[in-house]
Amino acid sequence: MSLLSHDRFRLLVENSIEVIWQTDLELQIAYLSPSVASTLGYAPDSLIGSCLLDLLTADSREYAAARLLSRITELETPKKLHPRLLDVQLRHANGRMVYCEMSATLVRGGDGTPIGFQGAIRDVSDRIRVDTRMWQSERNYRELVERTNSFILRWSPDGTITFVNAYACEFFGFLPDELVGRHLVGSIVPEIESTGQGLRDLITAIGSNPEAFPTAEHENCRWDGSRVWVSWSNAPAYDGKGQLTEILSVGHDVSERRQREQQLAYLTVNDPMTGLYNRAYFETELERLERGRRFPVSLVIASLDNLQQVNDQEGRETGDLLLMKTARLLRGGFRAEDLIARTGGDGFAIILPGMDEQQTTACLLRFRNELAAASQTEPAVLLCLGAGTAHTASELLRAQREAAAAMAAEKLLHKKQREQQEQQGRKEQPA
Repeated sequence: MSLLSHDRFRLLVENSIEVIWQTDLELQIAYLSPSVASTLGYAPDSLIGSCLLDLLTADSREYAAARLLSRITELETPKKLHPRLLDVQLRHANGRMVYCEMSATLVRGGDGTPIGFQGAIRDVSDRIRVDTRMWQSERNYRELVERTNSFILRWSPDGTITFVNAYACEFFGFLPDELVGRHLVGSIVPEIESTGQGLRDLITAIGSNPEAFPTAEHENCRWDGSRVWVSWSNAPAYDGKGQLTEILSVGHDVSERRQREQQLAYLTVNDPMTGLYNRAYFETELERLERGRRFPVSLVIASLDNLQQVNDQEGRETGDLLLMKTARLLRGGFRAEDLIARTGGDGFAIILPGMDEQQTTACLLRFRNELAAASQTEPAVLLCLGAGTAHTASELLRAQREAAAAMAAEKLLHKKQREQQEQQGRKEQPA
């Protein structure tokens, strides 16, 4: 029985952007997909009959041979296998070295006897070069480089899965029989991803016109309900009459990259210490208010009166606790629709949409009482506050200045009160 006996499987692998390979048990090459020409510079037929290991560099050959042959004994055990991706270096036809990820699995005949190996090879040279330049440390490369997982799916235009490779099954945690014949949505694709995007319509659109979606990046589901982000490359498969019969999708896990992007997006608008919005976002929101019509709007400018003293006397760790306590009190003391920002070292600002002077005065009175109660426990929060109200967009700057001036006046008053108390204390000391 030939290792390649199914025309549909051949269509799948010949359209793959990865190099799909098959060997016998002696690792003599029986098949290489056409993409080997673009990846390694060889014509596929020129390598048939040669040893797969001969394509590897000396540094990778022994490592890969041991891992490939170990699959025979591993598959005899009942334990669940995990995805096996080998980091190897292959020789290009022009002599240069190509960094690749290679997967491998055992192929059995109809009677269950092992007859060879098959897998996929992906060129990751560009990723290696980028990460090496970024970190400038070959020694740390393998710990820092992102490990990506590749999956191969074949599915009909109506969204029904017709083929899923072992690596996808192992990653998503399903058996092949649990996925083949099921619709993508409800199995490894959720109805709605965490961004709010409905994915059923997306799958329907790809199934109707895959050429319009050569790539697609969205959330996927694992067997335990956890979500992962996968970047998919989609290619159509047509029959002899030119009718779309299936879609080939090759994907890899990009969850770590998505997480970094979300963290970066968070830091562009949030203060990392307190989690409040930062000054840049506050100023952007003020500009948006100038173009809006929701008035009145009140602005509150606040400053911690004791942050420097706490930092000097008790250390910056206690000062950080003071900042975080202040942020927590601000969140609890104002409405959900109010925008609260940390604008500097000890400075804060609050936008109160829809609140006039009387409402703002009542709000600040209530908040000051909450501050006094919370300051019964250390660290005490001594927050100076000032407010201003704008009834039109042209009054926003004036309201901000009034709020800042009122805050500064309160801060100066507190300073004079402390100085008077210190003078009184020195007078009362015995000579």
